[in-house]
Amino acid sequence: MLLLVLIAMSAPIEEDPIAAALARIDALQGYRLTLRSQGSGGEEVIRYSYQHPGYVRMDMETPYRGAVLIYRPDTGKVQLWPFGSPGRRPGLSLRPTNRMVRSSRGHRVDQSDVGTLLRNVQQLQQHGNARLLGPVTLDGQYPAQHVVVEAEPGRAVHEVARYDLWLDEETLFPLRVISYDRRGERLESVHLEDLELDPAFPPDHFSP
Repeated sequence: MLLLVLIAMSAPIEEDPIAAALARIDALQGYRLTLRSQGSGGEEVIRYSYQHPGYVRMDMETPYRGAVLIYRPDTGKVQLWPFGSPGRRPGLSLRPTNRMVRSSRGHRVDQSDVGTLLRNVQQLQQHGNARLLGPVTLDGQYPAQHVVVEAEPGRAVHEVARYDLWLDEETLFPLRVISYDRRGERLESVHLEDLELDPAFPPDHFSP
């Protein structure tokens, strides 16, 4: 198993940048970051935590500051604390399909991790192509690889016909993702900041 992970992590990004990035993500036990999303529904800012095999915690900054959502794959439910303070008061237990715990674009908590995003990108790639545009520097300090995945005319995955991704030069973790529809109009722009890979989460982080 370790040998397979090492092989996947050493795969050249030029061969298949999305597969290389996904291999790196799948080898992680977890990560923590700040997610900034801008779309037709406005801006969302979330302190996001993920732990294998699918535990998710979202601490909302904008627009519902203080709200906390936790998804546990062992129960298949989302616990929601609309006014914060998980552990001090009982949360609402909801299905991931409930509108109360879906984003403005309909994204589900249980399908919000970066691995799921990259698998959606791969699905689009199967109906089109991926192009590595070369190295860039984001915000003047983050070396990254710019990758464009575009479907054949008329094809789309969840309304998306094109993804622009900026992958960290060293870790291949997505730093920025922009999605477009069939008409070339921007659907959503996502910035992933303050990234921590395999952090030491508190014991009660996903079970307050």
